Amino acid sequence: MDFRQLGNFLHVAELQSLSRAASVLRVAQPALSRQIKSLEEELGVQLLQRHGWGVTPTPAGRVLMEHARRVLKEVGAARDAVQAYQMEPSGTVTFGTPTSLGSVMLPGLAARFRRQAPKVRLHLVEGFSASIHEWVLSGRLDLAVLYETKTMGSLATTPLLEESMVLLGPAGRFGPGSEVGLAELDLAEVAGLGLILPARPHRLRLLVDQAFAERDLASEPILEVDALPALIELVRMGEGCTLLPFSCVSALMEEGRLSAAAVVPAIRRSLVLARPPDRIPTPASEALERAVLAFIQAQAATLRWTVPRTAVTSPDVEESGSTAA
Repeated sequence: MDFRQLGNFLHVAELQSLSRAASVLRVAQPALSRQIKSLEEELGVQLLQRHGWGVTPTPAGRVLMEHARRVLKEVGAARDAVQAYQMEPSGTVTFGTPTSLGSVMLPGLAARFRRQAPKVRLHLVEGFSASIHEWVLSGRLDLAVLYETKTMGSLATTPLLEESMVLLGPAGRFGPGSEVGLAELDLAEVAGLGLILPARPHRLRLLVDQAFAERDLASEPILEVDALPALIELVRMGEGCTLLPFSCVSALMEEGRLSAAAVVPAIRRSLVLARPPDRIPTPASEALERAVLAFIQAQAATLRWTVPRTAVTSPDVEESGSTAA
């Protein structure tokens, strides 16, 4: 069993087709089929279930897929780390964020980073916070933004930002305030509204539940929606209100498609920049980390982020002006 066999098996298992994998890999299908058969004979177990329409991994094949991903990721990281000692950072870096931060952060960060490190191939991922946590812990992600919790495990983390959640309603529902730019509602008033929220154990939902519990307030949402775009659209349509970080909806607020009110006492979330345990940083991943910190600073005022002192970057990674997300 060698790295080439593992890579080819992974392509076949993920594409669920020998012919499609052979086309992607640019090898003859019979040769690819023989490689898979040889791997099965060497391991003494069937890895793929053949069907008329393609193939699917067997339970043993799914186990090998997970190991193959980790092995090939480490091999690639080793190659990138050695090759990165050139004039400019190079290689591949994978970066993940929770869904609630993806649309506001990933486009602007990608544009900034491509200018700063044009030889680095950037892979961007967004997902539920629990999934992002699992992926960075397993090493599938080189860097990730995570909620700060007591269960960070062995991850290496740097405080990134803090932000307050706001109450969102359709356009015109909440009027402007006199000082902070938003009207203010007590949490007890918020609990009495028809709320649309993600289902547990979504981190945003847990933050809201904790805030209500601390005030001995009981509130159940009228609708649970785990898809952020759909949740926001339902609020825009007037089907209910929700609680989200201001950064999620800043653009819609500017367009006048939503209205917002500040919540008292504030419901805040803290986010950290996390790295896999025992992963040796490469020049490419270090360049991305600097770009993330610089992006957060550039957008902090616009998106109402509070940036901890530990997240301050050096001037050499700053760009003049800010990059809209």
